[in-house]
Amino acid sequence: MQTETPYWLDDAYSSTMTKSDIGLIGRNLEMANIAKILILTCLNPRERFIDYGGGYGMFVRLMRDAGFDFYRYDPLCENLFSESFDAQSGLKYSLLTAWEVFEHLTDPLAEIEKMLSFSQTIFFSTLLLPSPPKSLNNWWYYGLEHGQHVAFYSAETLQA
Repeated sequence: MQTETPYWLDDAYSSTMTKSDIGLIGRNLEMANIAKILILTCLNPRERFIDYGGGYGMFVRLMRDAGFDFYRYDPLCENLFSESFDAQSGLKYSLLTAWEVFEHLTDPLAEIEKMLSFSQTIFFSTLLLPSPPKSLNNWWYYGLEHGQHVAFYSAETLQA
């Protein structure tokens, strides 16, 4: 499910991180624990990794503090917590993480192609669209107060 062409995004991103995102710190801590397990069990922990749509860089800071060579990519947000570790285009990364990014994408296929230019392995999170979809007033994840969420996915859509 996707909105109409989102003509309001300049206003929505005038403040990149929204005041209504009260789970920002907890989500970063949770995803860092999950990513550590994935990397330690399935990947070479000495390789280079990238967090796509990394916001303020908190996740990258957590991962670097845990000893992983993580970098951040986010052209829409100031890097506050991992300032010297912005990703370089042209480099390849063993794993790309994208936490709660897909709901912001106006052209998901083009953005996935961009992600694949960094890494062939993408690990992402999103909340699935309820089935049947809830009305606009009955699902907090639509994010009507900030207008940054413009696409929502079902399991079937992601599988396709």
